[in-house]
Formats: sequence, C-alpha cells, structure tokens
Amino acid sequence: MELTDLPMFGLVRRRLDWLNQRQQVIAQNVANADTPKYNSHDLKDFDFRAELRRNGKKSAGTKPVNMSVTDPKHIARATGKGDGDFKVSQDRRPYETAPDGNQVVLEEQMVRMNETQADHGTMTQLYRKHMAMLKSVVRSGGGG
Repeated sequence: MELTDLPMFGLVRRRLDWLNQRQQVIAQNVANADTPKYNSHDLKDFDFRAELRRNGKKSAGTKPVNMSVTDPKHIARATGKGDGDFKVSQDRRPYETAPDGNQVVLEEQMVRMNETQADHGTMTQLYRKHMAMLKSVVRSGGGG
C-alpha cells in the first residue's frame, strides 16, 4: 500500500499539485506583464469537498470520505458539484487594463504568489506531521 492511497496523504498531494500548477500560471502571468493584449489567468479554486468525494471514488473498494452529520443544523450540505480538475480561467477586470490591452496587475500577482507559497508551506508541514505520526506508530509497534 502506498501512502498516497491513504485519504489524507492523497488530499495533501492533490493540494500540492494544485499549488504547483497555480505557481506556474502566476509565473506565466508575470512573464507576460509587458505583452500587449495579454489577459491574466488563475486556477479555479481548490474545492476540498469535491476532492474528498474524488479521493474516495478513485480507490476501488474504498468508501468515499464523508462528513458525519448528527444534526442538520450543524453542517451545511454542499449543493453544487465540483469536478476537482485544475482548470485555468481568465481574469476579467476590464477596468484594470493597460492602454496596450494588458490585464496583468503585478501587485495582484505578487499577492497570489505569496498566498501560494504560504499554502505550500502549510501543506508541507501537514505532510511532515502525518509522516512523524506514522513513524511514531511504527516504532511503538502499532500500539496493540
């Protein structure tokens, strides 16, 4: 069994994949900041609920990871369906278009880059914590 077969590691890996792809899109936007008529792009937001559903469906014989609801007032159920793909979408901000038609705002791209870097660090730390937890269980003989 691989670690990515475990739901938590699979979700962390998918989030890291999304962050890596987002970093590439941001870098492409910055590289084209002076290209006339270039439209800035970003990825579709990462949908954690859709990833939970997707992660549960991809492993044969594994039930999807679902939230347990004890009272309908506790957790609002999702009504929309997400496909979990990392789709690039075009930013539409005609009021921030340069005279040459370029729509890249460098300050906005730097904020996105900083968010992506911080999220990447968080996911890496989460991965390390889970690995340390598994190592602790293995070293102690499984606790049973």
